[in-house]
Amino acid sequence: MAKRNQNTFFKRQKEIKRRQEAQEKMARRQGKKKQDELEGQAGEDMELVAPEPEPADAEPKEPTE
Repeated sequence: MAKRNQNTFFKRQKEIKRRQEAQEKMARRQGKKKQDELEGQAGEDMELVAPEPEPADAEPKEPTE
């Protein structure tokens, strides 16, 4: 078996690093997309929930300082 060239080793290392960075970038993008979807769903849920009306005979609340 022939000994491999040192340049081949460095080329392989660059390729591995590039592939790893691409996978990390894809994971960040997918995570961001999932987070946006979750935030969108939470925002929709918040808009759909209306506060309960207070009874007419209740005393008005004073602002707290």
